[in-house]
Amino acid sequence: MTIKNTLQGMFKFVVNAVLLLFSASCIFPILWMVNSALKTSNEFMQNSMSLTTHPYFQNFIDAVQSSGFLECFLNSAILGFINVVLTVICALVAGFFISRYNFRFKKAVYLLFVSGMVIPMLSLLIPVFLQFKALGMLDHRWTLILPYLAFSLPFAVMLTENYIRTIPVELDEAAYMEGCSTFKLLTKIIFPMCSPITAIIVITSFMNAWNEFPFSLVLINDKSLRTISIAIRMFNSEHAINYPLYMAALLVSILPILIIYLIFSKQIMKGMTVGAVKG
Repeated sequence: MTIKNTLQGMFKFVVNAVLLLFSASCIFPILWMVNSALKTSNEFMQNSMSLTTHPYFQNFIDAVQSSGFLECFLNSAILGFINVVLTVICALVAGFFISRYNFRFKKAVYLLFVSGMVIPMLSLLIPVFLQFKALGMLDHRWTLILPYLAFSLPFAVMLTENYIRTIPVELDEAAYMEGCSTFKLLTKIIFPMCSPITAIIVITSFMNAWNEFPFSLVLINDKSLRTISIAIRMFNSEHAINYPLYMAALLVSILPILIIYLIFSKQIMKGMTVGAVKG
C-alpha cells in the first residue's frame, strides 16, 4: 500500500509540474510583452530579457497618439459592438425557432447555418471582394458588418439551438396559456435563461470582429475606416526599430478582449459547464 501511495504521489507531482510549466509557457509571453513595453528602445536593445529598472510609460502614450491608431481602435470597437448585437439577436431568434418549431426544410436551414463553420474563411475572400466591388459596397463604414456577422452566426446558432433544447417546452406552453405573445416569450423568458450562452457569443463574436485581418485589408482602402488589426500591421512597418513602442501598441489592442472576458467570466464558466450538469 505504501508503494502504491508513493507512486500515486509521484504521478500527481509530475502531472502538476507539467501543468505548471504549460501555464508558465502561456503566461510568459504576456509578461515579457509588458516588461518590454515598459523599457526604452536603448534598454531593450541592450538586453531584451532583463527586467526593467525604470518603467517607461511614455510608450503607451506615444502608441495611442500615433497617427491613426486611436481612430482604428474606435472603428474596431464600433464594428465589434454592432457585430455582437446583431449576432446575439439573430442567433437567439434563429436558435429558438429551429429548436421549438417543426417546419419544412428545418434540417436544411440548420445545416446551412452550421456549414459555415467548416468553410475556410480565406476561400471566400476573393468571391466576397468581387461581389462587393460589383455592388459598390467597398470602403463604407458598414462594409465589414456583413462578413463579420456571417462568420459569427454559425457557431452562435449552433450554441443557442442546442442550449434552448435543454429548456423545458412546458415553460412555453405555460406562457402561452397566460396570454404571453411569442415576442414576450423570447424577451422575458427564453433570452434571460440563455445568459450563459449569450456571454460566450458576446466574447467570441467580438473577438471575431476585433482580430479579423484579411477582409478588412482587402475590402477597406480608406485610412479613416481601417481597423485595429490593420493599424497594428501598419504600426509595425512604420516603427520597425522601436520594439517597446510596438509592444505597447499590442498591449493596448488586447485590452478590450481582456475587459470583456473579465465582465462575462462567470457567465462563460456557467455556459461551459451547463452541458455537464444537465445529464
